[in-house]
Amino acid sequence: MGKRICALLLAVLMMLSLCACGASSGQAAVEDTAKEDTAKENAAIEELAEEKAAEETPAVPLSPLEQLIADAEAGNAEAMCKLADKYRNGDGVDADLGEARSWYEKAGGAGHVYAYLWLGDTYFAPPGESPDYEKAFTYYSKAAELGNPDAMANLGVMYAAGYGVEQDYEKAAQWYEKAADAGCVWALRNLGNLYLNGQLASGKDEEKGLDLLIRSAEAGFAGSYVALGDYYQYQAKDYDKAEEYYLKAAEAGELRGYKSIGLMYAFNARNDEKAVKYLTMAAETGDSEAMARLGDFYSDFEGTGRRNYVKAAEWYAKSAEAEDPSAYGAYQLGQSYKYGYGVRKDYQKAFELYNKAVEIWKSQNSTDEIFAYTVREIAVMYAAGRGVERDLKKAEEYYQWAAELNPG
Repeated sequence: MGKRICALLLAVLMMLSLCACGASSGQAAVEDTAKEDTAKENAAIEELAEEKAAEETPAVPLSPLEQLIADAEAGNAEAMCKLADKYRNGDGVDADLGEARSWYEKAGGAGHVYAYLWLGDTYFAPPGESPDYEKAFTYYSKAAELGNPDAMANLGVMYAAGYGVEQDYEKAAQWYEKAADAGCVWALRNLGNLYLNGQLASGKDEEKGLDLLIRSAEAGFAGSYVALGDYYQYQAKDYDKAEEYYLKAAEAGELRGYKSIGLMYAFNARNDEKAVKYLTMAAETGDSEAMARLGDFYSDFEGTGRRNYVKAAEWYAKSAEAEDPSAYGAYQLGQSYKYGYGVRKDYQKAFELYNKAVEIWKSQNSTDEIFAYTVREIAVMYAAGRGVERDLKKAEEYYQWAAELNPG
């Protein structure tokens, strides 16, 4: 009996001990869970605080150029073209024709209807490079396939002139007609000229040609008024009618209309007062070619009998120093300094002006025969040591260049 009681007491004590241990372990587990929950809660609070701080701190905005690049890289075709324009013109970035072409190509692939047109332009008249008419034709064709009317008209120009393709006036006319039907009003002017000049198989058709020019002008292309003036000046010899259309051109915003009237009266219709009046009006618009032609007027360039070398040199100087300088004006001012016409003879200035003229013509990919003559003048000065240190090697290089520019 006593042994049984002792055993029971021992069992009870063991149970109590186990209960105590269980209670202790449970309490510890609860405490650990509470600590873990508290840590998570604190972490969540910190995260919310960071998010709130980020919302309250404004993000640094992208610059317009950075945004444009981001949009272009994201596939926005319009942004691609605008970025290409910047690389082409050196607007906010270093000019890079290769980069411009790359972005135009991407935009064209994305369906932009003007991208291939502008890409073709970079090959047709690339600044500082020789034209690549075959590539220009390729991209104009792609733009035309997308329905671009200006590209269609440009294909007409290439067929008419034989740029990159065999000259074909009939195909030129076909493209001009397609372009006109698509809304290109200047294509009507070019088509009209084909009829006026008798360049189509159907022969010369003045009535149709004039009708097309008038339609183009009335549709808003002021350059067609100049073409009408040219017709009446050079073909019909009706100077009053020519003046009428040239004035319409100027009034419509085509300011070279003033220059055309001035030249007509300076060298064809021969009216000194009107020549000076209209060439001066053109010069006042910043037309550097008009300034140079005023120089010609006063230098008795074509036997006008109105020689005044001092005034001629003044106008040549204005032309050469204009915002958009005239290569011809720079050349003629160089001639003035070489021979002492209206200014003190100065070979060094003549040499500098010849080089300025050459650089302008070179940037324009000019085919003007005076370009070649100016290069030859530089060769002569190197050979003679006038205005520059004598250098026979340089002279030979420039003689060779002049021969390449004008093989005849």
